[in-house]
Amino acid sequence: MNEITWGPGATIVSAFMININYRQDRDYSKYIELARPLLSAPINKVIFIDKTIFNDFIPFINENTTIVPFVKESNYLYQYIDEIDNSKLETKNPEKDTKEYMFTMCYKTEFVRKAMIMNNYGASQFIWIDLGIKHMIRVNSDEEFIEKIMRLKYLEYPVNVRIPCIWNPDYIYQVDLYKDICWYFAGSIFGGNIKSLTEFADLTKKECLQMIKQHKQLVWEINIWQLIYKLDRWRFLYYITTHDNTILDMY
Repeated sequence: MNEITWGPGATIVSAFMININYRQDRDYSKYIELARPLLSAPINKVIFIDKTIFNDFIPFINENTTIVPFVKESNYLYQYIDEIDNSKLETKNPEKDTKEYMFTMCYKTEFVRKAMIMNNYGASQFIWIDLGIKHMIRVNSDEEFIEKIMRLKYLEYPVNVRIPCIWNPDYIYQVDLYKDICWYFAGSIFGGNIKSLTEFADLTKKECLQMIKQHKQLVWEINIWQLIYKLDRWRFLYYITTHDNTILDMY
């Protein structure tokens, strides 16, 4: 009788860069506190960390956790920093929504691409999760949060990119994708197979560079993703949620 064998499951991907903006609500120590349960979860993950604080994350390295030092200026968007004027963005928090913040948000798909190229755990599925996602999850303990993360391990999306939406992406809201933050997509989690995520990264990069060239600006990654979706209802397998537990539970 043959025994059932399981593969390595999905690889979680995340990143954390410092000094890209200023937030009154969340300093560095608070962010590490939020990130700790995800970093401690016994699920394969690749975390890109600003090289200047890499040593702070060495204690999290283990058989499930790869910490990769990253020089934030190696993000391809930094070469356009002097060409971008984001002064026309409608934001209530300009100290948070800086150019460098937009660079980091729009680079999420590239971090996933890098993790897929490494593929040091032999995964066929990859899932981006914001390192501080716990701030929106209501649980009674870190263990309960980790259970939610572990549920993701063996979920398979062989064709489409799985992604949460706050607004219905097929509905036209009275917003400007080039000025207003638009919550068609939630931004905190997305995942799927290598082929689809590679195409997603290609399209995101293309759309970012086109916006910089044509409009001399760059917006939130979730706006970029809606522009991609509008191309032809591109291969997003979306689910409607909000910033609460459903963002993980419905993935």
